[in-house]
Amino acid sequence: MASGVSAPVVEETRPDISVIVVNWNTHDYLALCLASIVSDRGVVLTGDSSAAVQPGEIRAEVIVVDNASDDGSAAMVAANFPQVHLLVNGRNLGFAAANNQAIAQARGRVLFLLNPDAYLRPGALQSLVNFLDMNPQAAAVGPNVLNPDGSWQAAVFRFPSLWDLACEAVFLSVLLPHSRLFARKEIGGFQRNHVREVDWIQGCALAIRREVWDAVGPFDEGYWMYVEELDWCRRASQQGYRLYFTPAAQVVHYGKRATAKARSSVLPLGFRSHFRYFRKFDGP
Repeated sequence: MASGVSAPVVEETRPDISVIVVNWNTHDYLALCLASIVSDRGVVLTGDSSAAVQPGEIRAEVIVVDNASDDGSAAMVAANFPQVHLLVNGRNLGFAAANNQAIAQARGRVLFLLNPDAYLRPGALQSLVNFLDMNPQAAAVGPNVLNPDGSWQAAVFRFPSLWDLACEAVFLSVLLPHSRLFARKEIGGFQRNHVREVDWIQGCALAIRREVWDAVGPFDEGYWMYVEELDWCRRASQQGYRLYFTPAAQVVHYGKRATAKARSSVLPLGFRSHFRYFRKFDGP
């Protein structure tokens, strides 16, 4: 190249979607989660500068926040997934703060929060982006979340009441999952093969338009764990935004199997978080 002549600077196209994964000690599940993203032939990752987006494909970035894991998760991501943008925290910041941290750096026009103990079925990211592109009234959308055996997992809900929590406490919502009375929060009896509007979407798999996130604001970091996404969806609803479920995108979520180690230490946080939620939105 001749002296004084510089190569043109090419600005990378904005990602269609930013996949955000907050991890704490889920090494093996996290590896499966990330592999399901990078292996999807319909997804071009921003870290692959040589790949052009073809018709029907989407461009995605992946951000992993490791909340001070001691199981080698961060080293595994750095070694095996160089396309992933890795943020390593010196202490566990909790779900809300870690997601806010990642979203502050995310560039996608859609934000997709994904648990590390979940993995995508092929085409899931494209389906979520396409749904939001084709439904401008939708501020956010949740996919069809499945258990590892293929059965449906509750991940979209009505806003809870104290009655709903009482039904959960005595397992009525589990024993009668199709009841419109005892499984009201879980939208008991609804047809899961159709698009429908919902009140709130669980944070294990939640896609949000970036401009809506910016308008509603970040997660309330007063919740260290649990209820953060419920709180956010309630605020979005108060501002008139509409949330949806689509069966076209499928995500497999291990859920309680993967979090058994941590569940005993954080279970009381769930009760405190729900108390804080009801006091914030429904209290005097």
